[in-house]
Amino acid sequence: MVNKITTHPVSAGLLSAGLLLLPLWFPLLTPLQAVLPLPVLLVSLRAGHQAGWQAVAILMASAWAVGAGLLFPVVVFLLFAAFPLLAAWLLRGGWRISQCAFVAFLLGNLILLAIMAWAMLGGVDLPAQLAQGMNGLKDEVLTSLTSRGMSATDLAEFRDNLDQFITLISLLLPVMVLTGWFLIQVGNLLLARTLLNRWEASHLVDEDLAALRLPFGLVWAVIAMALLALLTHGFWRHLGINWGIFLAVPYFFQGLAIIQRAFQWYNVSGFMRGMLLTALFFWTGMVLLVLLVGLFDTWIDFRLRFFHHREGETPSGR
Repeated sequence: MVNKITTHPVSAGLLSAGLLLLPLWFPLLTPLQAVLPLPVLLVSLRAGHQAGWQAVAILMASAWAVGAGLLFPVVVFLLFAAFPLLAAWLLRGGWRISQCAFVAFLLGNLILLAIMAWAMLGGVDLPAQLAQGMNGLKDEVLTSLTSRGMSATDLAEFRDNLDQFITLISLLLPVMVLTGWFLIQVGNLLLARTLLNRWEASHLVDEDLAALRLPFGLVWAVIAMALLALLTHGFWRHLGINWGIFLAVPYFFQGLAIIQRAFQWYNVSGFMRGMLLTALFFWTGMVLLVLLVGLFDTWIDFRLRFFHHREGETPSGR
């Protein structure tokens, strides 16, 4: 069904609009918005860049209809449509998936640095401003719970937990938003590649993603930001935490590449691969483990040590 829908700009645009609007009416469907860029990306790759813009026009019209102004459509375009259009243009021009993912990573860094520069030059204490805004919502929630008869003990415990949550979110909100955006874009690139290879003779440049290896110098940038977060206070600590986390995100994909090579080496079944990869969506500890594997691969090189195909040697007959 998705195969047929994403061959025509109108149907692809309507699908994207549905993925945008349904969660607004049924909040439990919010996870569907993670694949909102996919129809735009697929129709742009299959029918051309003009078809992609036509699909985006339908998406923008839907966003404008429910947003009652320009702000919502602009936000939707920047979050879900701009990069798929760019990535499709690059892929049709002979770029690889990993190169497009790197472009998304660079854009995320530029946006994060722009936010931090605005805060520094404007003298804005961003965590304090965010916390102040969320404290207003906290007071409303506590007032509502008090009116419903929650005991003083339970209310005090809930307030403490909420204060800790607000402190964490206000500190990490910039990197949380940009990391979410980056993961959505890369995830849709990988999903589009998988679907096109299954549906048709794809014109995408062939690439072994299990061989993904990040530039060695990136790890020193991550270490520098970690030291900045540990040794400084105020704005510079905020910068070190947020930028350090975002710089470390690509190591999650390097960790996934190592896991994919292990799957190939040990001939792991598709079912088991799906189970292990699905666990990443529900187990935060596993996500962190995969990221650390990718990070330490910088020095250890797991694929060379454990999953290296020597001449005349196969995974099943080593």
